[in-house]
Amino acid sequence: MKKSSKENLQLGAIIGGILGLIINNSQQLDNKNPQQKFDFQSFVLAGTIGAVIGLTSAGVLNLIMSIFSTRKEILDEADEISYLVSAIGSYTPDEIDKEVLIKGRKVKSALKNKFAKDILGNVSYQGSVKQGTAISGLSDLDIRIQFKKTSFPSERKMYNTVYNFFKYHFKDSELKDVRKQKVSIGLIYKIDGHEEIIDVVPALRTDFVRGKNDYTLFKNPELCEGSWKLKMNPKKQEEFGTFQKDKIDIIKLLKLLKTEVQLPLKSVLLKEFTKKAFENNSFIPNGLNGRLLMTLNFIRDNIETINIKAPDNVRISLTDNLTSKEKKSIKVKIDRVICDLLDDKTNLLEYFPERI
Repeated sequence: MKKSSKENLQLGAIIGGILGLIINNSQQLDNKNPQQKFDFQSFVLAGTIGAVIGLTSAGVLNLIMSIFSTRKEILDEADEISYLVSAIGSYTPDEIDKEVLIKGRKVKSALKNKFAKDILGNVSYQGSVKQGTAISGLSDLDIRIQFKKTSFPSERKMYNTVYNFFKYHFKDSELKDVRKQKVSIGLIYKIDGHEEIIDVVPALRTDFVRGKNDYTLFKNPELCEGSWKLKMNPKKQEEFGTFQKDKIDIIKLLKLLKTEVQLPLKSVLLKEFTKKAFENNSFIPNGLNGRLLMTLNFIRDNIETINIKAPDNVRISLTDNLTSKEKKSIKVKIDRVICDLLDDKTNLLEYFPERI
């Protein structure tokens, strides 16, 4: 028998609440700090938020805003975590994002049909979309195509073959340009008046060892210095370690903050800083807001001295790409953010805005 709308809402609330409690309990037990007491208040709050999420398909924000008359009341009368969750939820994919994903599917299909005999595995998304850290309007779509070692005599030949395919043979009325980039090929679309970019990353297998998963990319000498190829390992790039859900949420929030205060930090560095913050703190705070502040503190305190390597290539220093001036600017800006958040929690509204 078909359930009524009311019954579906009640079921959604129950499921959401239970999931919230399970996730919070698992996260607290996963802290691996025997001296840290179980935070019952955080546990109950997680269940409440989970129930709210279960009750609405339009996002947490709409329901919360129907209860409180102003956004400031949300922070005055509810834990900050509820606002942070709603801020993340308000950046869900919009119509433009959906159109880009449709284009992405077309690109993936065209690559599979053209290079069917030469590819390893599936043509797949990589980066923020694959890892779950994409933010609507702030994240590009990256597509990786992995070739067998014997597919091309060199990385240069691989790169130019894929570029020529899109430049001269791939047809789409909304595709306005195809350009060579540092290691990828940029497909420039005009969708509903917006310029949207899909990056295609060709990768060539380095050996025949099963499960090693090492590839090389071609580095465009016109845009890059040094070696003309770059080692990469997709599996290592996608690793989060423990606290994966919290890290994903924090990375999304850092992307919002990056835009608001103009931080010259690439997404890959935001991810690695977040991972380092968790790895280097013996005490992991409870709640998303506490863990966000922990990560901000870590970036502020270490940005000028730490050397963060690429997760899949120890020869590449991600922090070396920042100048001393940029590192100083990041430290000053994040210190100001931390002070403002500690001084008045309603500053969350300014640094992590919702998309209403």
